[in-house]
Amino acid sequence: MQITIKHTEKKTGMVFKKTHYGVETAVTFNEEEKAIIESRKLQFDCILERGAPSDVDPDKHEERGLGKKLLTAAVKGRDANNFNLTINKLMKGPDVFWFTTPAEAKNYEAVLKSDSLPGLKGWLTDNAETGGSDSFEL
Repeated sequence: MQITIKHTEKKTGMVFKKTHYGVETAVTFNEEEKAIIESRKLQFDCILERGAPSDVDPDKHEERGLGKKLLTAAVKGRDANNFNLTINKLMKGPDVFWFTTPAEAKNYEAVLKSDSLPGLKGWLTDNAETGGSDSFEL
């Protein structure tokens, strides 16, 4: 598994421009890891729970109609209606998550490096094969 993390910026708004600071996470899975994900159906396992990014209004996102939610799921995948980081989002390409300050972006990167992505590697390794049989006495 090859991981690349980059920091990016973007501005939104026509009159009152607001700067958003993003963390772009790209993961390249090797063939063995892809086979584990496919065979064990791990695509929609959550790697990191996260709230709404700074460039999305969470109230408007929640109030979208059923038709818009279904269209989003049909076009972008079934996990596109939530903001959690899943294996499927990383398999599709780089995932960019936006913050209001550079400090928040740095903290997010630290969480990815220390907990989430090493945990993903362990999760895939643990799912590679089933455990053998064992007998013991209590």
